[in-house]
Amino acid sequence: MADIRDTRLLRRFGSHLRELRLSQNLTIEQLANKADIEISQIYRIESGKINTTISTLNALAAALKL
Repeated sequence: MADIRDTRLLRRFGSHLRELRLSQNLTIEQLANKADIEISQIYRIESGKINTTISTLNALAAALKL
């Protein structure tokens, strides 16, 4: 079973989220406002510092129209 805190996976996910955000010309602040999430949380997700929840992923996906 994979380690829940697989830092490489978290960094890859964060990098992909950043690419999606930038492809839509959104700042971290704009994405945070659209998803109703703290700016610092988006920063921590994008930098691979936290293992976020499914509900946060859902809010981000909706904000990015995915």
